[in-house]
Amino acid sequence: MIEQVGTHFPLDWPYGNDELDIINKTHEQIKKHFPNQRNLLINTTWFGSQFDNNCWTEAMNLEGAFDNLFLLCVIDPEYLFPEDLQKIITKYKIKKVHRIGMYEGEPMEWNFHALIANERMPAYTEEQVLMRSADFAYMLYQRKPRLHRIEITNILREQPHLLERGIVTLGGVAKDGTDWQQGLEVVPMTIDDLPADYNQTQGDHDDHAGVPNDLVTVGRLDLWQNHFLNVVSETEFDEWKPVFMTEKIWKPMIGLRPFHVHGNPRSYQWLRDRGFRTFNHYWKHLPVETTGQHDALMDVINHLVDMPQSAIEQMYVDMLPDLLYNKERLKEFSKEQKHKMENVFDV
Repeated sequence: MIEQVGTHFPLDWPYGNDELDIINKTHEQIKKHFPNQRNLLINTTWFGSQFDNNCWTEAMNLEGAFDNLFLLCVIDPEYLFPEDLQKIITKYKIKKVHRIGMYEGEPMEWNFHALIANERMPAYTEEQVLMRSADFAYMLYQRKPRLHRIEITNILREQPHLLERGIVTLGGVAKDGTDWQQGLEVVPMTIDDLPADYNQTQGDHDDHAGVPNDLVTVGRLDLWQNHFLNVVSETEFDEWKPVFMTEKIWKPMIGLRPFHVHGNPRSYQWLRDRGFRTFNHYWKHLPVETTGQHDALMDVINHLVDMPQSAIEQMYVDMLPDLLYNKERLKEFSKEQKHKMENVFDV
């Protein structure tokens, strides 16, 4: 038997139907592979004692013991506190915990966002996304004003000559009052980027100071074509947390750009372990993967800004074989993720 607890994204949100479909398919696979055991399946979206959606209360009011606990993480990071997980394990005498989905290094890890990126990003031609000039040394798109995004934007604001050589956005405070900024003052940065151009993402375009909720495009092609380094401002920033790769990392793969991850420095090894190529060897004199994340990004930006534009453009030509490789590797990787999702216990 299977007890199932948890919520999911609303069905009129991007990914809502996808998440529900994955939950249902995972439920059926558990039913098939563990038919004679008592199983508890928890979808971890907004699950934990800190949320007021009643899922935690429901989870703590079940009856009996369970052989297996299945934690399914599809879209967002897991927010379940370790002590809350232990309460569940103890209360229900759980014999084994299985982690499925967006869990770094787990046997049943797969990446939802890679699958979506490959299936729903526009079929850009090379001509559409190839760099035409390095007018902008870097691009740093940011929407929700998470703490690390405000901090790096403020650092850049203090050095106008660096800000002028980049394309930077930062969304404003959420209308619903969610404290993404953890008390810091937020001064939004926007570009002439109309939310109407991103109607495939649906939803809250007017939130976050009008920065489009763009999940599945590379944005304005005139800007994309004239920037060099794509800075990936990931959702999870702290290096002591698991690597969590969202749609943001797959955009430069599809858009043929080198990237810098403004987030967990282990992200580079995570990518290399999965067959992707990274670009830190082009500035190997900088301790990009071993220093603080803000410092690492600023070192790279300073390095690029100090280079002649012609040298950056030649570097791009040198990188192009690896950029094209990454784009093809993503197609393969996406298919692998789909297979893992549909055959969780057979891989």
